[in-house]
Amino acid sequence: MSIERLVRKELHGPGRRSATRRSGPPDPEMISLAAGDPNFLLPKYIADTINQAILDGYTHYMFGGDPQLKVEAAKYYSKYGYKTMPSQVSLTNGGSSSIFQAYAAILDPGDEVVAFDPAYSGGTMVPAYFGAKIVYAPLVKDDTGMYDFDEEELKKKINSKTKALYVENPGNPSGKVYGEKECKIIADLAVDHDFIVVSDETYTEFVWTGEDHFPIITLPGMENRTIVTMALTKMFSWAGMRTGWTISGPELAPYVGRAPGGGLSWPIQKGAIKALQDGYQFVLNMRKEYEERIEYTAKRLNEMPGIKCPKPQGAFYMFPCIEDTSMTSMEFCQKLVEEQKVRAIPGASYGAGNGEGNVRFSLIRPLSNTTMPSWFEHKKGYMLEDAMDRIEKFVLSHA
Repeated sequence: MSIERLVRKELHGPGRRSATRRSGPPDPEMISLAAGDPNFLLPKYIADTINQAILDGYTHYMFGGDPQLKVEAAKYYSKYGYKTMPSQVSLTNGGSSSIFQAYAAILDPGDEVVAFDPAYSGGTMVPAYFGAKIVYAPLVKDDTGMYDFDEEELKKKINSKTKALYVENPGNPSGKVYGEKECKIIADLAVDHDFIVVSDETYTEFVWTGEDHFPIITLPGMENRTIVTMALTKMFSWAGMRTGWTISGPELAPYVGRAPGGGLSWPIQKGAIKALQDGYQFVLNMRKEYEERIEYTAKRLNEMPGIKCPKPQGAFYMFPCIEDTSMTSMEFCQKLVEEQKVRAIPGASYGAGNGEGNVRFSLIRPLSNTTMPSWFEHKKGYMLEDAMDRIEKFVLSHA
């Protein structure tokens, strides 16, 4: 009997496991800068809201999601200049489900989805399950190690089979932010070639360019040609609470809503409502701490021989260029774990390999002067400064 004959062909071959996760018991000496799981503890009043919702009996089905959460999600996104109605919101159980739902609404076998390279794997692995193909348009790395948008490279990848373009704005792992000028270029191509933009806007609260996030859905011709995917994962340090949504134009939204996205816990929806209504100071406090981590980490990494580390334009990942160490990104990360017990992600694992020469550090460890409560123990030897000390020791030993 062949089990593979009975399962979907996209699942054949060796098992897939995200590069951000490792199996087996945790190593107590390890400092992980791998998964983008924020360290901050939820404010007590949000946790209390969830607990009270359970006590009040909100433990049953809520088909289609809590209407008030749709109201609050629409109100939240309207702050970016796009008047959003609750009917344009489809609730999902997290950002990954939002991306899945977006693709499920639009992809047919034989379609192509263009993605930038490097790109978040959660946005590029899904199309294969619908018989579609990912085509990568490389970002271009400058002398500082920063990846940037290349209009000509994008144009080369668009053809009659292109159904969608996937873009994270801000980018993960690149830290790239697509402003109004770049969004207009993408929008013009989408209109001219008649494709949809799946705009992953998970990190909109963490833009460091001094400008507000620019939503591509506001551009001419894009309202019913854009599916925005969002989640509370990063915005409220909510990774394990699995709450997200999609936003699309009034003509497109009913079709997106019909696609499977996964239901979400009603008590957690009540907590999400409270967070969106009253939790913005918590977001501002996180922003401040992330900015401090970015400033500190960029300085430390740039002082290390063979490392060039641009500050990200958005999100909270450092994506330094390690080419001058003469190690591949995989070798760098493997040896860093073995020799100094610090976990990072090789840049080559994002996209089709254009991230080679860079590694991703997720700034999920607090600095020793942190003021916000953290689910990581504040322990000497295991703070962000200690991680940088270990990385520096590793780089110096190989310089």
